[in-house]
Amino acid sequence: MDFAGRLGGRRGASRGGNVDEFGRERRDRPHGRKPYERPARGGRGGARGGMGFGARASGPVDETKGIESRLSSLIIKVGDSNSAALQNNLDALSVVLEKDYTKHEITVLQTFRQCVLELPWKVTVYATLAGLLNAKNSGTGEKVVSMMHAVLARALDSGDWGSAKVVLRFFALLVGTRTISPESMVGVLDTLLGPVGDGDCAATAAGRCFVYLAMSTLLWAGRSLKELAPEALEQRLGVVRRYVERSSDDAQSSALTTVFHDAPARGTDALVYLLDVLRAVAEGGWKIDAVCAPQDMFADEFSQATVHSLPPLELKEQAARRPFTAGVEFLQLVPSPSEYAVRRYVLLDFICDTITQLEGNRKDCARYLLQMHAMCNEDVCSVMTTAQSLEDIDPETSLVFEYMVGEVLFTQMLQLPSSPQRMMYYASLAIELRKAEPQILATVLETLVDNVVARVPSVDVECITRLSSWLAIYISNFGFQWDWTRWESAASDALTAPRRVFVQETLLKLLRLSYLDRLRTMLPDSCLSLLPEKPPAHNFKFTVAAMDERTREVSVAMGRCLKNKGTSDQALAILQEHYAQWSDIDDATRQTLAREMLVEHVLLLGSKTLSHMLNAIEKFTPALLRFADSPEAKLAVARTVEDFWIRHPQFFVITVDKLIDYRIIDPITVVEMLFDDEHVGQWCKFHLWEILRNTINKVNLRVAQLQARMAEDPNSEGIEATLAQMTQEQNDSVVATARHFVRLLSSQSGTTDDVDRAWLMGRFKEFMRTYRAQIMANLPSLESLVFNEAASQDTCQVFVGTRSLPA
Repeated sequence: MDFAGRLGGRRGASRGGNVDEFGRERRDRPHGRKPYERPARGGRGGARGGMGFGARASGPVDETKGIESRLSSLIIKVGDSNSAALQNNLDALSVVLEKDYTKHEITVLQTFRQCVLELPWKVTVYATLAGLLNAKNSGTGEKVVSMMHAVLARALDSGDWGSAKVVLRFFALLVGTRTISPESMVGVLDTLLGPVGDGDCAATAAGRCFVYLAMSTLLWAGRSLKELAPEALEQRLGVVRRYVERSSDDAQSSALTTVFHDAPARGTDALVYLLDVLRAVAEGGWKIDAVCAPQDMFADEFSQATVHSLPPLELKEQAARRPFTAGVEFLQLVPSPSEYAVRRYVLLDFICDTITQLEGNRKDCARYLLQMHAMCNEDVCSVMTTAQSLEDIDPETSLVFEYMVGEVLFTQMLQLPSSPQRMMYYASLAIELRKAEPQILATVLETLVDNVVARVPSVDVECITRLSSWLAIYISNFGFQWDWTRWESAASDALTAPRRVFVQETLLKLLRLSYLDRLRTMLPDSCLSLLPEKPPAHNFKFTVAAMDERTREVSVAMGRCLKNKGTSDQALAILQEHYAQWSDIDDATRQTLAREMLVEHVLLLGSKTLSHMLNAIEKFTPALLRFADSPEAKLAVARTVEDFWIRHPQFFVITVDKLIDYRIIDPITVVEMLFDDEHVGQWCKFHLWEILRNTINKVNLRVAQLQARMAEDPNSEGIEATLAQMTQEQNDSVVATARHFVRLLSSQSGTTDDVDRAWLMGRFKEFMRTYRAQIMANLPSLESLVFNEAASQDTCQVFVGTRSLPA
């Protein structure tokens, strides 16, 4: 083992630089310490013989830190590649750790824990290292096992399913190193399968989650259990098999969570997919040859080791848990040889775990993703970044590692009903990957996008929206450069054709991040028709040419008032003074004209920037509330806002959001405005559904905040009343939205053609699965008022599928 380079704390000759205790590169600092550890300094001009304060204690402390840093670096870097020296490196490292463990126990255990959690693709290495430590000193092995068992218990209690899965895989491999007993592993599996082991196959989210964890563990524990506890293995496989076969029969709920509608309707649930993998691995003797298995090199050492038992696990009921997850079936966006299905799954699973576990550090995640292939056995996959010629790599005959990274990224990003992480994470991760390998990763990501867009008519509508947003962010970070000629034929498609809508909406998102003239210079002439003719701007109604004389007088007076920093009372006085002189109109018309005049001028005042808009709305909120005193008046305000920003969707979205904040309009107003008959034929426009999502999310967030405050202070009458009001508003919004969806989809006049209806149906599915919790809370109202005999059959099927989704 090359201790010289590792004890020096270097990451390798190609990269160089110091690393911290977790293997991350430090920035160069003259004092070689962290920013908050400044060098000791003496007083002005020196103090007491020129010794700086605290200088006497620095020697031993620095030496201890240096040793701990080197030990951490050794643990982090061991097994970085599947080389011939791996056996010697692991043996030498176990000797070093055994020697220094008692002096630096906390550092060794903490580093070991973080490596298992954050470097999941090296799990076979760390399981082997733990086995060697246990073989040399059973006390050390016991402490490692106890520490990781505590990590697993916390992960299960808090709902950190990604960490739980990684630790369970680690324990599965410890059975093979004779560190933990097979009976203990079987006990853990029984705990996970307990909720479904009695034959109750209700497709609950909790049941699916625990079965998924058990299946992921069996994949790696199967080989050892086949040898040491074959009957127990077969029994647990039988429980899993029966559960998956019985709980996967519901095609209606699967159709709601399928990214590609032309694919088999198995949804994005990984249980059926993983069961096929388990069967294939079992037929091959439970041997997994995708990554190196260093534990096989130390069979003699492990045979003499002390075997430990795991304490019993308990699955606690906890309301604060994160949502349950049962993994996903990885999308196949490029051809892949079917004979390598197991290898493909194992590598995709490692990539998926890495993306999940390193979500907090996209730069490290990107770097590790591109290094992960070094742990693969020879000829398992082709690597474009190390290939001498890219022409020799064919995805149809071999697994291509870079394409698998991209497939996992797209799988998570397009996962339904929601992606595991924020959408911005996937965009930033793709950006970091391309920065690391500019040529190759650019080609890979472009190919994957092309393959999805080629199937866009069969892609779920919500996934089209996500891909459009991701692509706009991605392109904007590389000089807005993209080969638009590949999609130039979309300009000749129908206005609502899926491919044209995708390209056009992506350009509109890029327009938010750039400006019109710049985009025009980068597009081929054949695609210019996909851009707006004019830059985004307001559509102020009261221009000089469009007004008669007396309307001009009111408009000029209002404009001067607002421009000269007039108040709400002054604006109301001007409206009252002028419109009171119009004797040929009734009071209702007078109120309508005054409302429109006020809203138009307030929006004009704030039209320069977002800050101007916020200030204008806030300043004139009293006047706006005066003209928004009924549901009809609120709807009139919302429609005026839409007309004003008809050429600027981004500001339309923002303005509606702020009007809700100031209670000038309410969520029901937004729902009524969006489902107005004037929007028939425009259901493909993304910004309309962005407004709907923002509105319902805002109401849900407000309810959740009030519920949290009520839990802290149950005796607060004011909070209780507000919560009741907001809960009613939440219920009304959900029921009203569902009612409008069903009304339009059940009527021939609700859409213009089949394509328009497909867009609306896609948004209906998105709404139902996204807000399933609110749907279930309003079942009696929905069943009696919405999904009755007047509803179309396909909308009722969506309703039934929503109810069948795992809770």
